[in-house]
Amino acid sequence: IHEVDRNGIGGCIIETGVWRGGAMIMAAAVTSESNFGRRNLYLYDAFDSIPGYGPSKSFLENTEDEVKGYFKLFGMLDHNVKFVKGMFKDTVPQWQKGTPIAVLRVDANFYDSYADVLYTMYEDVSVGGIVIFDDVYSHPAVMKCWTDFKRDQNLKEDLVRIDKLSAWFRKIEDVKVDQSKRLPPQDANKSQ
Repeated sequence: IHEVDRNGIGGCIIETGVWRGGAMIMAAAVTSESNFGRRNLYLYDAFDSIPGYGPSKSFLENTEDEVKGYFKLFGMLDHNVKFVKGMFKDTVPQWQKGTPIAVLRVDANFYDSYADVLYTMYEDVSVGGIVIFDDVYSHPAVMKCWTDFKRDQNLKEDLVRIDKLSAWFRKIEDVKVDQSKRLPPQDANKSQ
């Protein structure tokens, strides 16, 4: 956030897959003290248990009220914090195209979830904006989604490793996403 502020990159901050909300609570705190001004924060999550969690279900599931409670606990819940509840395949396509994104953080464990976000929101990431991927080094399906998307959209950006699980990159040029390259559902969006 400091990086996009320093570079004058406009736009909101989005996290898709917020779990308990900690990263976005920190984002709210940082933006509240920024000279750039308070940015809108969008928190996309099922806020429920989803198929595919397996034995991690009780650890990973959350509720919108629970996450709002954490925001309230730290005094960070205000009109700039916007919750979007539901599966990405249902909620992400409702994104208001053309709204600039300064930071896009994707924290989901599935190929389809990453594809939902990248094919819908990537065009709106501002040049100079930051894209962060959790799970990219720990979940092969997530890395496959990134490598497919990068190849199919002719992206020049390379991942910069954060830790053993995550990576980020700075968007270097505007891209018109070719929707015809999107693959059919691979995992989370397959009919049950």
